[in-house]
Amino acid sequence: MTKEAAQIAKKWIDESDAILVTASNGLSISEGLNLIADDAKLKEVLGNLVDKYHLPNLLTAFSYQYPDELDYWRVIARTVEYYSNNYQPSVYMQDLKKIIGDKPYFAWTSNVDHHFALAGFDNLFEIEGNWLDGVCSAHPKKHGVVNLAKQLHEFYVKDKAGTLTKADIPTCDKCGAPMNINTTANQDFQIDQKQINAFQDFIQKYEDKKLVVLELGIGPRNQMIKVPSMQLVAADINSRYITINKGELNIPDIIADRSIGFSASIGDAFKEIMTGKSHGATTQGPTKPQPKPELTPEQKAEQAKVMQQFYPDYMVDSGIRPSSFPMYLTIDQKHPSYLHTVQYGQSMMYSIGDAAIVHCFTQDG
Repeated sequence: MTKEAAQIAKKWIDESDAILVTASNGLSISEGLNLIADDAKLKEVLGNLVDKYHLPNLLTAFSYQYPDELDYWRVIARTVEYYSNNYQPSVYMQDLKKIIGDKPYFAWTSNVDHHFALAGFDNLFEIEGNWLDGVCSAHPKKHGVVNLAKQLHEFYVKDKAGTLTKADIPTCDKCGAPMNINTTANQDFQIDQKQINAFQDFIQKYEDKKLVVLELGIGPRNQMIKVPSMQLVAADINSRYITINKGELNIPDIIADRSIGFSASIGDAFKEIMTGKSHGATTQGPTKPQPKPELTPEQKAEQAKVMQQFYPDYMVDSGIRPSSFPMYLTIDQKHPSYLHTVQYGQSMMYSIGDAAIVHCFTQDG
């Protein structure tokens, strides 16, 4: 199926009206940024702080409770300088631009490295923020988000020169309070509403057209991007789904006939997609979905009874159109979704932060 899959994937891209690129850790790792790796590069990036605090990886380094606030900002500045301020667009970003060509596109990522923007992708939704932005710790909503790239570079230069003082720690220019990096790891995280609005406009414009979801390095259990994007494909018969994730693919039966998976490196998969020829990647699909048994009215009634027993607020809104994207409904009104694309409580994802009960209604019930 490998040769045919490459041909079909290229055909889908060529004939598409728009492309939604989704990306997570797999893309970052391909570009050389592995947040959980304990390797020589960790010490190259963080220097003496690795041994000083016994840091096993970057993820731990960002969440560690440092006794010296300067050391926390040293971690931030050194990481940003290495991975973002010195970033040069990778071959993967260059190939992605070739794949997209002049088609309308949007990039939706949970990566905080800001690489999409640095590579020249303007239509971007960074769902977990990025580590070049800061937010006021005292008034995060009121004082908004500030780009700290220049300040972090100056901090890094002084760090290298050994001239750092606490006066160099970034502070809010409106109230003087300490700044925090604006990512979801921080309790003051502020999602970019402009990015959300642009993303919503894109989805609503192309939800019933030939939209291709091109997924890069997202694990099979990702609930933040993978699940909603697969739901988008399930809701629209004209859409197509291409996923690239070496070693682990997850394609639900309901979209199997409109999906292709590449269990390969992003580079190898891109080569096949661009040429329509096999270069040895292991592929999956497209295949016919397996029919699922229909619940009897009695079984549906029993299902509703059980749900209401555990979730008293559970209900099925008859005003919701089953074929309408995005087909996620927030049940708990105290935890509204950040990402509403239509009215009446339909939303693209559950809220970030506090937990919320979410039920997913698909076309097959």
